[in-house]
Amino acid sequence: MRVVYSAIFHNLLIKIAALILAVLVWAYIAGQIYMQSPIKEDASSTTVALSDEGIIVKKLPVHVNIIGTPEDKYRVAIERIKVQPAECVVTGPFKDVENLSSVTTEPISVQGAARSIRQKASIKEIAGCKMNKDRNFYVIIPIVKKGLK
Repeated sequence: MRVVYSAIFHNLLIKIAALILAVLVWAYIAGQIYMQSPIKEDASSTTVALSDEGIIVKKLPVHVNIIGTPEDKYRVAIERIKVQPAECVVTGPFKDVENLSSVTTEPISVQGAARSIRQKASIKEIAGCKMNKDRNFYVIIPIVKKGLK
């Protein structure tokens, strides 16, 4: 018992000082590592860059690629087009993703349509990039009579 007591309390102040010094050194090094971390996040939290030459993750709006024209008396109500989900997460090389402002669906034909179109749509691939795991988006393209909103 005396050996244990002696091992713990012998030079106790030096042991406490060494422990405090070790914790301070660890905190300083951890702070330096955090400050030099290559992860950068912009104010809107839609872009995370892992390095200037590396990978970037960006959340982008989805735009619908419409081809063709509806029946003569009808038009596409562009202002009412809906896409679910409205955004797509794109991951890829910094040089390929940095300047992207949106992603586009595969073409959806409205040729000869006289009523609204509801369908699944895939996102056009971007070379070298990965998209949401589920690349299926649900699109509603309202077709209305000309002269109506």
